[in-house]
Amino acid sequence: MVKLGLANETEGDGKKWKFIGLWSKNRWEWLATHIANMYFNNTSIGFFDSMGVQSVDYILKQTELICLFASSDYIKKVCAMKKDGTAESIKYFVSFDPITTEDK
Repeated sequence: MVKLGLANETEGDGKKWKFIGLWSKNRWEWLATHIANMYFNNTSIGFFDSMGVQSVDYILKQTELICLFASSDYIKKVCAMKKDGTAESIKYFVSFDPITTEDK
């Protein structure tokens, strides 16, 4: 995470933050990423099924999130958001699942 620069430093509330997004159903990769975030002093930002496009985009803008660790179905959702002009801050995806050419 550190060498790849997946968490940019953001200022807020007089403090510096490094955020990493997580979006998937319960699975061991989610937990492993969350533990890695704690190790590297990053803050995990969790997204949930019940969140709509506006809620997700609001959180992305507030946190200036550039990287999302996610399962392939949520990567598709964020890619669709990017095509619609939202989720602009996302630059990197780390997929918990294999990605095929049809998924792009």
